[in-house]
Amino acid sequence: MSENVETRGNQLVNKFVVSLTEGKILGFVTDINVEVEGDEFYFILKMKEIENVGKGQSMFSSEKKMKIRPKDIVNVGPDVIILGEGKVPPLKEIERLNQIVTEYNSLMRELENREKTIEKLKEENYQLKKELEEIQKELRKLQLIKDDFDHLKEQLVRQEGQLEMAREYIRLLEGIRHDMDKLKDDVDKLIQGQLESIVRSIINEELNARGLKKTSFI
Repeated sequence: MSENVETRGNQLVNKFVVSLTEGKILGFVTDINVEVEGDEFYFILKMKEIENVGKGQSMFSSEKKMKIRPKDIVNVGPDVIILGEGKVPPLKEIERLNQIVTEYNSLMRELENREKTIEKLKEENYQLKKELEEIQKELRKLQLIKDDFDHLKEQLVRQEGQLEMAREYIRLLEGIRHDMDKLKDDVDKLIQGQLESIVRSIINEELNARGLKKTSFI
């Protein structure tokens, strides 16, 4: 197999295959092999078939293989391989080819628009991820603030409880002090009364001893 055949075969990959005789796009070439039979060689095209072309939607379906002869190729363009089965098609088929080219161009524009849409969605998704990361950071900050607030609240409740206990203790001490003051007054009165009685007794004994009249304390 000559290098020229291999080079020509490589030029057929990643192109749409258009049949003039059938008047339609047969598929999109993804790989190619060369077979030799006797003195002739053939291109074995591995293609993805296209469905719904010209109906506003397009998609690749299952793969298939197609065997062609070099003379079946009418022309090879930058994006399209034109097949004519070794014969020049009639004018009607040429007109059909123009229609196919129009459909192909429409398909390419649609693919380009979809690619732009995909890129736009990727960019929007990237921006949303960044915004989500920022929101998550803010949420983490708010959670830390909430934890600090809960801790402070717990301390305040504990301190408030301790303060209330201190108040109760102070009230208890004040009550005890009041009781102690009353008890002191009672003791002082008792002692004062006892002292007066003792002094009166001593004086009366002294007066009796001297034959004097008893003295009473007012």
